[in-house]
Amino acid sequence: MCTTVIVGKRASTTGRVILGHNEDSGGRVMHQQFWCPGAKHAPGEFVEGEPGRARVPQAPETLGTYWSNMLAPAPGSSFDQGLANEAGVVMCSNSGGTSFDGELSDEETGLFEGGIGFLLRRCVMERARTAREAVEIAASLLDKYGYWSPARNYSFADRDDAWLLNVVKGHHYVAKRVPEDEVVLISNYLAIRKVDLSDKENVIASPDLIEYAIRMGRYTPKTPGDYSDFDFSRAYQPVENLTASTKSIRMRTGWQAITGVRYADELNYPERLVPPKLMSPDDVKAVLRLTAEETYRNLGDGRGDAFHISAEDISRSHTRESWVCEIGEKPLLNILWHCASYQDTGVYVPWFPLAKRIPENCQWTTLEEARRVHFQMKPEYLDFSFGKRYFLNALLGELVNFDRGLMSGIWRERDGLEAEYKTLAAEVVEKAKTLPAEEAEKMLGDFTCEMTERSNDLLRELLACLDTVDAEVHPQELSITDTDATAEVVIRSFPELDIEEIDQSSLLWSLGFTGAKASVLEPAKPLKVEIRGDDLVATFRAFDVARFGIAGCLTDTYIRGYIAHRRFVAMALVRFKA
Repeated sequence: MCTTVIVGKRASTTGRVILGHNEDSGGRVMHQQFWCPGAKHAPGEFVEGEPGRARVPQAPETLGTYWSNMLAPAPGSSFDQGLANEAGVVMCSNSGGTSFDGELSDEETGLFEGGIGFLLRRCVMERARTAREAVEIAASLLDKYGYWSPARNYSFADRDDAWLLNVVKGHHYVAKRVPEDEVVLISNYLAIRKVDLSDKENVIASPDLIEYAIRMGRYTPKTPGDYSDFDFSRAYQPVENLTASTKSIRMRTGWQAITGVRYADELNYPERLVPPKLMSPDDVKAVLRLTAEETYRNLGDGRGDAFHISAEDISRSHTRESWVCEIGEKPLLNILWHCASYQDTGVYVPWFPLAKRIPENCQWTTLEEARRVHFQMKPEYLDFSFGKRYFLNALLGELVNFDRGLMSGIWRERDGLEAEYKTLAAEVVEKAKTLPAEEAEKMLGDFTCEMTERSNDLLRELLACLDTVDAEVHPQELSITDTDATAEVVIRSFPELDIEEIDQSSLLWSLGFTGAKASVLEPAKPLKVEIRGDDLVATFRAFDVARFGIAGCLTDTYIRGYIAHRRFVAMALVRFKA
């Protein structure tokens, strides 16, 4: 359930395109980042993606790319990957929901060699030098191989242009250029509505886009031969995609923040519009941090076990990374304002991805290993570690999500550091303009790493200062299949904590949202609770938590409840086994 904001260059305070994106995905998934060098390739080389899908001949020469690599349990992640290349093209994607053709077989949709999914973005970004060329390359791949997934929105941007590409299973697609003075907001249905196929400068589409919809009985023009009322989204996917609250409420929330207007017709939210004022990168960050009014009303002020549980929020517990690309005068000066995991509690750090330096703790495999195991992930690569930037962000976000009262101590620190970053980033860009390319690249790479470590230091400081409780689980290794085993959660006493004041009936234990949302929604309750010396020991049926785990993975689990009428939360690590 991702969200994307595209700002045309004449709608932007920077005078260049801005692209912002929340990468949302459930379960034990996370991102590491790589710089993938460009290269020359010999004839006969192929690029491979998902097992059983098409291989694509490699281009004679490929561009260097920044790759935000999502690690996910087998069968891996085909679509949750952001990229930027050294020509200055940036891309992201959102699920498009379901489609009519998504129900058809590969044979019925005419896929060649199984079609492509993951390889679409990789091949495009290794070759495209402009946003339009990205769409043209994508179109040629879709014409030949076809797309195997039900529906998707792809966003491509360069300094001057942005294009939105919608794809459904098979060989049908349409792309539209974003007008320079307009803004586009995308949730998780096909975002392209009206299509003028005669506008070759601003529209690229599969050859029989409208004829196929007519032939399949999904579109009938009001006037025969006049296709001005053609609506791509309505012709290619069920209307339920537009009305689902997890999609429509995010659209309503986002557009209201951008325009000040509360749109009520969920079937006809704007496809794009001219904003009432120019939008800055900070404005886009603000949109990506929005929470639906329903969440405040139903779960705010501690009403729920957790605050962010719904995909109705733009800022949510399933955001695995959030970023805003402030495209610069030239590619090296592109700033990727990057936040790992929860953007409520996390800091948008200024990265210069084309400086080719990945900050420490933002990758834990080699590029070669990442590609080798991408669709056969090793569980240990999903292990919790305080040494990984992702988990510093995720842990803080999880603790605050379970105890929203902790947020009050974070706003000031988060916003203060981001304000400082804004000044420092502007200064380093101006300095980079005066330096030779190699010196500028090194300086911007060093800056990226230094700013990331400053953010990490703040996260460590906040984690150390938060009003949380210490707990551990015994045994620390739990079977995901043993239905009879029990586990003890030990809550440690310390001077400020009177164990006897804990409301034993309020105790809950589960994975976090970075583990499995289903576990949070079905938390374990203790079989018995007793005080042993200075500690409180709660005995649980281990399977009630372990059944949501991944064998071989060291996982953060969360114990929460009430003490003296106040919420408390603790994290304890567990390694799951088969």
